[in-house]
Amino acid sequence: MTKVTSVKRVVVIGSLLVALALALALSVQPTEACGCGGYLPQQGDAFVSQEETLLRWDGATEDLVMTLDVLGGSKEAAVILPVPSRATVKLGDAKVFDQLRDLTKPLVRIEKRSVGLEFGAGAAAPPVSAQVTLLDRQTLGPFDVSNLAATDAGALSTWLQANGYTISPKLADALKPYIAEGWFYVAVRLQPGTGDTLKGALDPLWVTFASNRLVYPMRASANAREQETVTLYVLAAHRVQKTEEFGSSHVAFADWVDPATLSAGSPLVPFVTRKLFLTKFEDTVDPARVNDDFWFSFAPNDEIARDYVVEYRDDTTLAGAELILLLCIGIAGPLIVLAALGVGAWWLLRRVRKRGKPAPAAL
Repeated sequence: MTKVTSVKRVVVIGSLLVALALALALSVQPTEACGCGGYLPQQGDAFVSQEETLLRWDGATEDLVMTLDVLGGSKEAAVILPVPSRATVKLGDAKVFDQLRDLTKPLVRIEKRSVGLEFGAGAAAPPVSAQVTLLDRQTLGPFDVSNLAATDAGALSTWLQANGYTISPKLADALKPYIAEGWFYVAVRLQPGTGDTLKGALDPLWVTFASNRLVYPMRASANAREQETVTLYVLAAHRVQKTEEFGSSHVAFADWVDPATLSAGSPLVPFVTRKLFLTKFEDTVDPARVNDDFWFSFAPNDEIARDYVVEYRDDTTLAGAELILLLCIGIAGPLIVLAALGVGAWWLLRRVRKRGKPAPAAL
């Protein structure tokens, strides 16, 4: 019987830029297709079943690699990712998440359980206006990626609508704090080839930008209709902690990663160029409590942590009173048997002798 002692794992993840995703506008107004509202399909019925994100920060530059896993299918969709400075975007390697999952998976701890003397029981189990600037545009696999700068939320909405995006009033409001803080925007159109649909695991995007603080955009998650699960892998010089939490949070893994331990072809090699600390967060986010982004700071120490799964195996070895009782039975038992045999033999011998005596003569 297996008992999971760590906090329940999220099979998958859904926040950050997915929470900030905006739908494309064609002939029909798109509707939210998942609790977070982050993946809005067009011409189809689909939702993000999984999202995983890797963050790497060296004190000045942040790398953000995210992947989406889409159930169902849609012809087009879009996401908007606010970033604190102008970003460069390229395709990432999907295998990086395979290795991260393997690296941070729970350890199996074998524990024996005593089987007592009880009966039965055991243990349990291009710019449009001066207020919006198109910095660059590129095609990356199925993604049409635009880098934008904006100084006005209304102008940004206008640009998006003019370029085939539809933005709901609530999501437009969620972008206003980023406008006020002078952030930039990565607008991504998920547009597959003619006749294709967006489904399954999409190619990951690797976004890089300058930042003097480690951040994970979360504000748009306030518009989610239900709780969201978020999984973050953070590589930094030391163990990190979140300064903001919007629900429950669990550190499922915390330990050093040394490049010397990685194989030459490991997808983590571009990220682990020196010994770094990997912290894995698994969060359940309550939309009603979201009023900021996830900001990170270094933890007081680099304490190692890891989830584990306990497998119980029956052990018939007894201890304490049970062992003493067993020893007494083991020693006294044979003596009792020998005594009983001796008494039986003596009784039998007397019977035999008694029968062998001649009867007395009659008078």
